[in-house]
Amino acid sequence: MLLWAAFPSCAEPAASDPAPRARRGGRLVIGVRGDVTSFNIYTATNAFTQEISDLLFPRLAAEQDDFRDGPPTFKPSLAESWEFSPDRLSLTVHLAPAKWSDGRDVTAADVLFSHRAATSPDVGWVGSDVKEIIADLSAPDPRTVVYRFKRSYPYELMDAFEGNVLPAHVYEKVPFPEWPKHPFLDAPVAGGLFLLKRYERGAIIELVRNPGYFRPPGAALDSIVFKILPDETTLVNELLSGGIDFMENVSEEAAKRVEQSPRLRIVRVPDLSYTFVCWNTARPPFSDPRVRRALTMAIDRKAIREGLLPRTGRPSIGPILSFMWAHDPSLAAIDYDPAAAKRLLIEAGFKNPGGEAPLSRDGRPFRFELETNQGSSLRGDVLEMIAAQLRKIGVEAVPRILEFGAITEKHERHEFEAFVSSWRESTKVDLKSVFHSASIKGGYNYGSFANAELDALIDRARAEPDEKIARDLWRRAEAIVIAGQPFTFLFERDRLHAVPRRLEGMLSSPRSAYSNLEEWSLAPEAPAAP
Repeated sequence: MLLWAAFPSCAEPAASDPAPRARRGGRLVIGVRGDVTSFNIYTATNAFTQEISDLLFPRLAAEQDDFRDGPPTFKPSLAESWEFSPDRLSLTVHLAPAKWSDGRDVTAADVLFSHRAATSPDVGWVGSDVKEIIADLSAPDPRTVVYRFKRSYPYELMDAFEGNVLPAHVYEKVPFPEWPKHPFLDAPVAGGLFLLKRYERGAIIELVRNPGYFRPPGAALDSIVFKILPDETTLVNELLSGGIDFMENVSEEAAKRVEQSPRLRIVRVPDLSYTFVCWNTARPPFSDPRVRRALTMAIDRKAIREGLLPRTGRPSIGPILSFMWAHDPSLAAIDYDPAAAKRLLIEAGFKNPGGEAPLSRDGRPFRFELETNQGSSLRGDVLEMIAAQLRKIGVEAVPRILEFGAITEKHERHEFEAFVSSWRESTKVDLKSVFHSASIKGGYNYGSFANAELDALIDRARAEPDEKIARDLWRRAEAIVIAGQPFTFLFERDRLHAVPRRLEGMLSSPRSAYSNLEEWSLAPEAPAAP
């Protein structure tokens, strides 16, 4: 049985869990592919570390899954209330009474310390850019924090609330310049839903319910064990044999096996990512928008989805995910039309002598390297399918699979022709880091796409506090990207999570499989048949 989680708003229980149930507790074993890199979010280097940090350390507020209708809203967490000044340049946050697991009070000093860590160049937190428009923080008293912004903009709450609050009296013992090399592989003092009971590197992370959590009743589960098994086949076998209870992001093949289990079910949830081909727009012939458009027309994206992701792939049209509030659903996809693609390439100066020979221009065949990174069989398959499709119109794309570090360095130096990759979005709509010309150097605009009108729209949309005006600006920006085709947008996809049938209260979100974990509990196991 394949089930949809609530999508995308989680204000109500998921379709697979039609009514709230009693919080029963229990011990849940979750199988994961990788380990944490730290128990300090500000030195973390992977998404799983963020998931664990969110369970151990509080956030000021909890983001809601209402980003289909507008910028996401927040509900109180460590911050019990907040208010803006009339000019929206100042945000006053009032903290709930809370304690760390060692009995010390959580205070405004902890919030200020965590902000200093988040913005310290010595620490080098990967998410530090979200704090750039925050001018400063102050603490008028131990339970009040005041944020002052350089200007008003739509995502002030999101940026202020991003990151976890750490206990200053524990972490300040390590100077910021030492943080990047410090292991932070214990968490003796925490204050989130759970506390760390046991950690065996590369093997086990065991968390237990925090009895002193500041928002009673706290977590329903008594404990969670994350069992680290890097091999997917081993993970799936453990899942089916009962060695683990829960596994996120299972493959479609594994999902078919899970669906046969009387113990398990599948929950589907949209992923905050899209897969694409990036063209180096600074290099001929990809500097010609006609060429980029023609290549998109020659790639059968539907065949790729149906061949590689028959149940989890969805059309991707542009740079704003199809279920986000700023996406324009009226925008039309570029149709697969290899004959028209070939005519457009001939218009761009390519010749096709004899009708069957490869296309060429200035005596050189249209041949380029199409790269992706090791570690993703899906992207490798995408490369092969694209190469076969382009070959039909006389274009030779030579697949290249490179080591992750090496390919990243090449892309940062813009030393490539084209590559296949995926981009994971946050719930903040912002095209600057990938498509603004200011991000060509030092950003993620690896394809060197530059459009002055697009730059101006992005700058205006990022600063526009009126949601309706911002929506219009983002949609105009989205249309420019689609028209220019710096990317061929291949597909969005859904994640499939394998969960026990007796798991109650789960509302899986595109943001995280564990978005409302405080409500999860396990019903008693059914008695064995006589």
